[in-house]
Amino acid sequence: MKKILSYIEEIVPLYFPFENWEIVPGPSGKNNTTLFILANNEKYVLRIYQTHQDEDKVNYEHAVLLALIERPFSFSIPVPMKTIDGQTIVKTQSGNLAGVFKFINGTNPALEDLDQIYSFGKAAGQLTAELAEVIVNQTPVYRPYYDINSTHPRCSLDQIKVFSLNPPEDFVELTQELLIIYKQLVSFQDSVPFLKSLPHQLVHGDLNASNILSGGDGKISAILDFEFVTHDLRVMEVAVAMSDFIDDEEDETIVFKKITAFLKGYGSTIKLTEGEIDSLLFLIQLRSLDVFIHFLGRYWDGVDTIETVKKYIRKAAQRISWILRHQDKFIKFREK
Repeated sequence: MKKILSYIEEIVPLYFPFENWEIVPGPSGKNNTTLFILANNEKYVLRIYQTHQDEDKVNYEHAVLLALIERPFSFSIPVPMKTIDGQTIVKTQSGNLAGVFKFINGTNPALEDLDQIYSFGKAAGQLTAELAEVIVNQTPVYRPYYDINSTHPRCSLDQIKVFSLNPPEDFVELTQELLIIYKQLVSFQDSVPFLKSLPHQLVHGDLNASNILSGGDGKISAILDFEFVTHDLRVMEVAVAMSDFIDDEEDETIVFKKITAFLKGYGSTIKLTEGEIDSLLFLIQLRSLDVFIHFLGRYWDGVDTIETVKKYIRKAAQRISWILRHQDKFIKFREK
């Protein structure tokens, strides 16, 4: 906490040099440290990046957000604040990158209500439509999801193979889950040429309940956290959002109702091609594989605990197994 306080005292005056400010309570994120600042009776979010220290990545995220500010959304998006020098990001003496955003009111939705899920799909579709129009004069740093060898610098496919087929002692209990994951990774490689032929554009890349807010009416009122925005498959946006509806403990009828509600909302703005629809099963699995690799890399970097990476190993294996068990029903569902 002492280190965080020193960061705050170093960063905040660069944005608010003449204002009185104070820290106020609020939730933090999974990947980065998030703090809430009150200055001039206005609330702001201070984000200290811990996933990486790559200025190009943060500059690209902020460039996209600034380009989106004038777009006609029915929901809010983060607005990066500028320092007295006109910059949206700063670097602490210890090398951490940070930024300040206007606070957006709302709560993370449960995404259990079908009307709310429809609203989520509709917001996702609107975002897809607007991102397709955005021009940013910078090169995206993040690679597409299907370039899985680039998911994390510590996690090449060869390293994942060794880890999955010969798990360290601390992971032996997950031998079966790791085998499921590895088999799917190998199988996925055959689909890459087909995926590369599908429509590409800018995508948010991490649409889930923790990165959206709902208002008092239950509808989606904001989309947050554009950290992973990049040029990727258009349909990847859908696959990422849908992946969280797949729950081993949920009745399959409810799962398909949630998927239907989301797709109807998304389809009110965007019409997917047949190839994109055909790819959804692959891409939902890819999302789970990507998240597993992301947290494995963070574990090897010493950022996340062993329990965190174990949780995502189990989750990836469960979702892959669910899809393999239900793929025939999914195909029939898709044809309706």
